[in-house]
This record gives sequence, structure tokens and C-alpha cells, in this order.
Amino acid sequence: MTDGGREMGGDPPPRRILVVDDDDGLRAGLAIGLKRDGYIVQLAGDAHEATEKLAGMDFDLILLDLHLPGTINGLSLLNTIRAQRSPLNLPVIIISGSSDSANIVTALRDGANDYVVKPFDASTVRARVRTQITLKALKDVNDHFLRTASHDLKKPIMLMLDVASQIRLSARAGGPMSADDQSALDLLIDTGKYMQQIIGELLDMGAIRAGRICLQRQSTDFGAIVRQAVAHNLGYAHGKGIELGLKFSPGLPHIVADELRLLQVLDNLIGNAIKFSPPKTRVAISTVADGEQIVCEVTDEGPGLSAEDQVRLFQPYQALSNKPTGNEQSTGLGLAICKELIALHHGDIGVRNNAGRGATFWIRVPTKPPSPDSALAEPAVVGGRAT
Repeated sequence: MTDGGREMGGDPPPRRILVVDDDDGLRAGLAIGLKRDGYIVQLAGDAHEATEKLAGMDFDLILLDLHLPGTINGLSLLNTIRAQRSPLNLPVIIISGSSDSANIVTALRDGANDYVVKPFDASTVRARVRTQITLKALKDVNDHFLRTASHDLKKPIMLMLDVASQIRLSARAGGPMSADDQSALDLLIDTGKYMQQIIGELLDMGAIRAGRICLQRQSTDFGAIVRQAVAHNLGYAHGKGIELGLKFSPGLPHIVADELRLLQVLDNLIGNAIKFSPPKTRVAISTVADGEQIVCEVTDEGPGLSAEDQVRLFQPYQALSNKPTGNEQSTGLGLAICKELIALHHGDIGVRNNAGRGATFWIRVPTKPPSPDSALAEPAVVGGRAT
């Protein structure tokens, strides 16, 4: 799902659109509406100007008039574009006159994705643009999925096979397992868990993108969810010599929420704090009631976050400047999934650097589900804003 130039699953850079038409008024009118929707818009009055802009910048969609001044018309420019970019990689919406039915058919045959006929309603054009941008975004996600699956899964599979082969060669049937074999077996199990994490997060992100996640809301004890998330991470923290501290304000109310999805979010935030914290430090988890909301904060004593990292933090597939302190691996999807799950609860998620050292990740969720009317509206999610 998209909202103008923004995709669900983070706030990536706005999509770029090139409007190619010799009518100054039409170009200006389209630009105003598209910019209002959050797109970056470039304008060209003929094929030569459009070609120069295409050579100097990547675009996500082109609005192309069939009748352009000069020796190169819209159909010729379309053929040039299609020789370099496919309809999936660069959608083209044709702008035509009402008597251009034959040329429209030719344009669609030559690779145009859609068309609009003059005079047109601007809201219709913007809706068609949004549709094509959404389709391109889904294609981009699928491409990234395939790259991630092939890259992130290929290496651990090879490692698991190598370790298993070594154990088979060195282990004796019925005999005791050596320390080396035990270490190899531990590595095999850890690698398998990492692969399981990759697959789970890829499936979650795919379900979120497709709108297939449905929360199972029920009255639940938020404090119990926090305690469970802490318990899940005690062994991990102990292995790195990190203390986990837990603090609750008195009288926390029950909330109506999906217990497993909130546990998934808290598991990720606490696990991330441990992952990026130096040994012999402390991770503190605090939970307070704030009116009709509950706020949970996870505070670490790590290096904190750069301004650039804070901007990209909740976007999928992001490699940040900080590195895990124990050489742990990461898919780059966990925080993006957390953001979407909190949004489904009509809550907020964010981060701030601490005054001394380290960072604090926080979530804020309502204790009760929204009314039916407000549930129809898009939830406001403000990443990186502390309240």
C-alpha cells in the first residue's frame, strides 16, 4: 500500500515522476497535484529535453504525451525507453487526445502501462499514477526478496552442510562427542535458527505488504508480555555479560491487543539492545501508563545512533553504521516489521539518543482499540520521534 510517494514498510525517498508534454499549463497542473501527493516531479516539453533528463536521473514513472513537437514524437520516445527499461521497471502512462485510439493501441502494444485521454480529471491521473507506482513498489519488493533470499540463505546453508559433513567424518558411532564436535553442533543449531529468522521475517514483511496480517485482539496483561520478552532474552544477555533491568509503574491497566505480535516487537527491541551493547553493560526495560496509552522503553548503554541512522532505522533492508558487538547477524527487517506491527495497533514507535550514552527505543500503544470510525483512518506512525 502506498500513500502518495511513500510506501508502507518505512519512509523511503519519494518516487520521481517525469511529465513530458508541450502544454505548459497541463505540465504545471499535473506537477502541482503530484507534488501534493509527495512525488518529486520533473518536467520536459519535448523528447530531446526528456531524453536529457532520463540520462541524468532515475525515474519511477513517466507521463508521456503522444504528440510532441520536433522530429521525435511520443511513440518514438516510448520505443527508446522500452529498449532500455521494461514496463515493470519504468511504468509509462500515455497522454493522448480523444481521437488517438489507433495510437493508444500502438502505444499499449509497444509497452505503455496505461493511458489517459485529454481532457482529463487530475484526480483520475493521480489515481492511475498511484496504481502504477504501487505495482512498481511490489516488483521492487519482490526483487529485493529474491536478492535477500539468495544472498542471506545461500551462505548459511553452505555453512550448515560443511559443519554437518565435518561432524559425520569425525564422530564415531556410539562414542562420546568431542568438544570440537559439540562446538560444531552448536554452530549448526545457531545457523539453523538464523535461517529460520530470515524466513520468518521475509514472510512477515510479505504479509504486511499484502495486507494479510490480521491482529488477534484480546484483553491482555502488557506487563506479562514484557516479562515474557525479557525471559526470552535472559540467556542471550547472560552470554554477553549484560544485565537486564525491569521496571514497572504501579497499576498498569490491561490492554486490548494482539499478545503474540506485541511480544514479537518487544523481543526484537530487547534483542537488538543486547546485540549492539558492549559486554558488562546494562539494558533497562521500563513500562508506564500514560493516560489511555502504555509506553514501554528499552534503554541500552551502546554507542547510540547517528542522525543518518535514525532516519533510515525503520526502513527495510537497511545496513546501519553500528555493528553488533558479538558478530551477530541481522536481516535488516526486524525494526521495519516492528514499525508496521505497532502501526496496526494504532500506536507509535521511535528512538532517541540518551544524554550520556546509548539509545532508547520506545513504543506507545493505546490500552483500548480505536472506535470503528477511527479504525478506518490510516494510523499515524512517527518513527524517530520521542514523546
